[in-house]
Amino acid sequence: MNNSTENKKELICRPIGYISSPYEDVKSAPRCGAEAPPEQEAFMEIDSQFSEAMNGMTAGKQYMILFWFDRCGPVKQTVPYHRTGPMTGLFSTHAPARPNPIGVSVVTVTRIEGQKVFFTGVDMLNGTPVLDIKNA
Repeated sequence: MNNSTENKKELICRPIGYISSPYEDVKSAPRCGAEAPPEQEAFMEIDSQFSEAMNGMTAGKQYMILFWFDRCGPVKQTVPYHRTGPMTGLFSTHAPARPNPIGVSVVTVTRIEGQKVFFTGVDMLNGTPVLDIKNA
C-alpha cells in the first residue's frame, strides 16, 4: 500500500448536535458509561437538518454515540491503564487524549422530544460535540 503524502486525505468532521450533561469537568464525570449512575439522565440536541435521520430511533433501545473529546489534554503515547494502573500504549486504552479524540459510548434512549434525545449511560461532559449515532 502506498502511503505517500499525495494520497493522504484530509478528514473533516462536523457536529450533528451537542450533549447536555450534568458533568462540567472530567473529575466529576464517570470514567465510562457503565459506571454512570443508572438514574442520571442527559440529552443530546440534534441539529434540525438531521431530523429525518432520527426516524426509527425509539425509547428503550441502545445506541452508540460517537463524540469528540473537545477538552482532553495533550496526546501521550503511553498512559496509566484505568488511570492508576501500569503504563500502557494509548491504543490499548480508552484514554480521551488521542491523535483523533473520538469517543464512543453505548447509551439507552429514555425518550425523544423533538430534536432532543434523552438517554442514560452518560459519561460525556456538558457541551460535548456529537459526531454520529449508530444503533448498538
